[in-house]
Amino acid sequence: MTVAPAEPRPRWTSFLADLGGGLGLFVLASLALNRLVTPGTLGASLALYAVSFACFAGSAYFLGVRRPGLSLEAFGLRLPPGRWLLLAGALAVAFMPLRLAAALAAELLAGGNLSGLDPRLALVAPQGALGLNFLAALLGAGVLVPIGEELYFRGLLHGWLRARFGAGVGVLASSVLFGLGHADNAGVMASSFLLGLLCAIVLERNRSLWLTIAIHAANNSLAVVLVYVALALQRSLGGS
Repeated sequence: MTVAPAEPRPRWTSFLADLGGGLGLFVLASLALNRLVTPGTLGASLALYAVSFACFAGSAYFLGVRRPGLSLEAFGLRLPPGRWLLLAGALAVAFMPLRLAAALAAELLAGGNLSGLDPRLALVAPQGALGLNFLAALLGAGVLVPIGEELYFRGLLHGWLRARFGAGVGVLASSVLFGLGHADNAGVMASSFLLGLLCAIVLERNRSLWLTIAIHAANNSLAVVLVYVALALQRSLGGS
């Protein structure tokens, strides 16, 4: 009986290229945007959504999907059972209270306050008409950003870490990296770590990035809806 040779472990150089091509490029592009556009405007939000998608989805495609001998299914782009797609929204909603609790605990431990969320709130709800801003946030933060981040953090980084160290380290390390990718605020970082953990565990169980994209998109879209419901109530009650 012929024994198939073991697949070689991925090289560290490829991992460094993955980090630089995704997170590194996104950080540099974000810094450039801060000089080119006015923060708190719809244009700034749209530009950042586009940059996020381009950096993360682009690096996942060029550094991962296009690797010789790697199929789309092997990368994780395979449809899961229909029942799991139906459960994606329920998972996101059920997990939301835990993420909120973790965010508040992290803020308290860091000695911060909710004012640290102002830059992120300005991104999701910039100046201008609520209706137009809501549609932009739903498309950008609710759809484009989750697609790009899942392809990158779960498809590219988690895939490399799993192949190098195994599933357990892959789940934990990719979730830590996902949290660090949202390090603008302690609460957001803790909440993102938990979301990354959920998505990585689900990916290990079902091997489908479409499912983690659905969970991430449902989570972000729900957050956008809650923000705009609060803003609409504030305006209707005569708030500023």
